[in-house]
Amino acid sequence: MVRLAGALGVAVSLAVLLAGRLAAEEAAHGAEGESTSLVHGSPWLYVAMSWIAIILLVGVGAVATRRLQKVPGRLQNFLELVVGSLEQFFLDVVGPEGQRHVPILVTFFLYILVMNLMGLVPFLKPATSTLNMTIALALVAIIYVQIQGLLAHGFLGYVKHFLGEPLWLAPLMFILHVIGEIAKPISLAIRLFGNIFGEETVILQLALLGPLAIGAYKLLPIQFPMFVFGVFTSVVQALVFAILVAAYIVLMTAHDDHGEHTAESFEEAPGAVAAWGGGTKEAAEAI
Repeated sequence: MVRLAGALGVAVSLAVLLAGRLAAEEAAHGAEGESTSLVHGSPWLYVAMSWIAIILLVGVGAVATRRLQKVPGRLQNFLELVVGSLEQFFLDVVGPEGQRHVPILVTFFLYILVMNLMGLVPFLKPATSTLNMTIALALVAIIYVQIQGLLAHGFLGYVKHFLGEPLWLAPLMFILHVIGEIAKPISLAIRLFGNIFGEETVILQLALLGPLAIGAYKLLPIQFPMFVFGVFTSVVQALVFAILVAAYIVLMTAHDDHGEHTAESFEEAPGAVAAWGGGTKEAAEAI
């Protein structure tokens, strides 16, 4: 999982820099004084923030696994609890046949979570508060989903998935399915960006208002309640992103045309996921 985090970081960083270069070229050819860049600042800043998250994850993982013990210490015990719980959670979502997808889902969650939380640390910025980063994450996730669909069904089965049934509606269904696949990374990117960027903006504006006096000697910053709520939303947004990727994987790799396997997977998931999907095929497809 440590190597997977590094590989994911490299792929996302390259996508962010490419998007930043294209946006800069577009702005350079645009009207003077107008900016169409998707990044609020240099893309290198957000790549640097993302690599701080990667180094932190890889460093903690390396230290915790350097000397594994049968009777684990505090750090090893804590990480085994966290990673083990996440693996079981996502295994319940994708089902026993999706065991191979669990490592990348856990990596997505931890990677996005750390980047989200970095926005609550002074002098750091959340890398996920720019569309370039969230689009890069979404593209990596969707490309992985499409590759898994090809591996699960083969090329002909993969194409048949887009054609749907009945065959006489194939021209229309193919266009609708393609539009649906394109909409997935867009929704993933905008949802994550909107929540984190909005949270960061609100905290900044509240901080500029100054401290709120409580009692005679105590000071509580106005942004403190939003700061606490930011921790919650950081966890939720990372979890939502990973759960949606898991849902897309299940839908793409299902071996039936109507998604009964997907519905069963969500019905067997923990209470939070079952509530998310409603335990029905329609709700799972809506995700």
